[in-house]
Amino acid sequence: MKPPMRQEVWFEFPVLDTDGNPITDRYGKPKTEKRKSKARVQFKANIVKDAKGEERRTSVEVDLPTSFNPTVGAGYEYTDISGNTTTGALISKDEAINLAGTKVYYRTVYCDG
Repeated sequence: MKPPMRQEVWFEFPVLDTDGNPITDRYGKPKTEKRKSKARVQFKANIVKDAKGEERRTSVEVDLPTSFNPTVGAGYEYTDISGNTTTGALISKDEAINLAGTKVYYRTVYCDG
């Protein structure tokens, strides 16, 4: 079952040139742009393993549609109903798939807050 996604979250994506390489500023830092997506955000305390196999503590769980796929390490920004802004970085991601493994229903990303 797909969860209802009635909230919005912004993730930072690198800006790419015509060859597909990231554009950097004069200090070598890659330029980024924010992209908005609908989402379902939950504040939950979890312990997940990152790409290196280390256990990390996360406090925000975000469900995203399948068309939106941020990279691990990307920054995010979320503003809740009362106006509090939460920022952090994406630590790990997971996909909810069907039993045959042919269709992705939604992506769950785990972020620090």
